[in-house]
Amino acid sequence: MENTEEKIREILESLQCILTAHESCAELLEFKDNKAVIYCGGPCKQCDNRCIEEAIKGQLPNVEIIIQ
Repeated sequence: MENTEEKIREILESLQCILTAHESCAELLEFKDNKAVIYCGGPCKQCDNRCIEEAIKGQLPNVEIIIQ
């Protein structure tokens, strides 16, 4: 589980330049029972593109993503 949490943090870090360009941010708040709760601030929270969820699901397809 710790490896999955670490991987999610790495994925979010890899998206940082995209998020910053859109004046947004994202961070992992909690990972428990294969569910990742991610805080997303700024305009990206309302975006339909779902790049955060897709980036995580692309590498960790069994993780449920909850964006707050």
